[in-house]
Amino acid sequence: MQNAASNAELARLSELIDSIYQGATDPDHWNNVLPAIADWVEAPRGMLITPQHTPDDGGFCFLHNTPEHFFQLLATKYIGQDIWTNRAIERGLIFEGSVVIGDEDLIPFEELRRTDIYQNLFAPFDVAHLLTSVVFGMESTNNMPWVACAWSRGVNDPGFTSFERERLRLLIPHISRSLGVMLRLRDMELRIASSLAALDLLSIGVLLFDVRGLVTFANRAAHRILEEGDGLQLRHRFGDSSHGEVVAGDNKSQAELASAIRSAVSPDILETAHFSRAMTVSRLSGRQEYTMNFSSLAAENEFGSGADVPRAIAFITDNAEPIRLDEELLRKTYGLTPAEIRLAELMAESLTLEETAERLGVSRHTVKTQLQSVYMKTNTNNRAKLMRLIMSLSQVAN
Repeated sequence: MQNAASNAELARLSELIDSIYQGATDPDHWNNVLPAIADWVEAPRGMLITPQHTPDDGGFCFLHNTPEHFFQLLATKYIGQDIWTNRAIERGLIFEGSVVIGDEDLIPFEELRRTDIYQNLFAPFDVAHLLTSVVFGMESTNNMPWVACAWSRGVNDPGFTSFERERLRLLIPHISRSLGVMLRLRDMELRIASSLAALDLLSIGVLLFDVRGLVTFANRAAHRILEEGDGLQLRHRFGDSSHGEVVAGDNKSQAELASAIRSAVSPDILETAHFSRAMTVSRLSGRQEYTMNFSSLAAENEFGSGADVPRAIAFITDNAEPIRLDEELLRKTYGLTPAEIRLAELMAESLTLEETAERLGVSRHTVKTQLQSVYMKTNTNNRAKLMRLIMSLSQVAN
């Protein structure tokens, strides 16, 4: 009986994870995913959000049984007053993969209910007990925005336990991979590149793999990298209609590459690496290495059908290429002037204020004044936050 129950739970988990991966190429599908996650962790309400970025400036907000007005109040009137978030930051809990129980890890409920934010915001919406997770952290190594997946129960509900914590922890790597794909596939209009033709327009290398781990599609940027043969290349198989097998130039990288492809094509639903666990591939020329991120795809997706549907996707970043900021997105979304965009480009090169002023041919005072204007327009207040923002919206130059 126990084995039957376990098998039923694994089947349920497998179905949920496939649904999570559908969100990678169809953002609207997250509205179907969240109710399923809520059922999995037994929470009446929840949200999947980018706390530091609204949908208007490149973020997203998916809600389940949570009024949009609650999120708006939390992000505006009560910004900076959220004791749960403040405690998590103070205690160093905003890191990728972190799963936190509010009553245990942040603030006991009896203390929470005496706070102003509980009485004025949480209580009216019957938000009392918290189970939250960090999909991408505040210091993401993949230029991803901070993403939180948070769930709550009401004042008359029991608090969350380690049981729900572990159930949510199982999902976080899969959510990270799906969202990682979604964010990487967004073009400058913040739409999803969900066709092979659209993938060809992306400046980052993209590979699609079939169930055997063979490449079925490589976009133009990936073709350029593979044809260069500087540590990564395609090895064609005689009589095979696929593009072939992607191989690395040294044994160590090849072993890691083969393992990463296998785990993306046939993921272990209980042991899956977070999207941020990128692998690096050494280059034969000695230039800076490539970085590769892998993710599974849903059993049905926009990139194929029937036997031709790809089962995994990989992104290749050429770290030797210069970074080019998406000027049109910075102009449209934040209203940056050409001079401010040029300043942001130099900031991305980690130049000092003096070096930046010399490069621009202006005074250090002018640079500081322009930088303050950039901070104000992008709703950031220091260089680190600005860099996280503009790098998350950047592209690798062709």
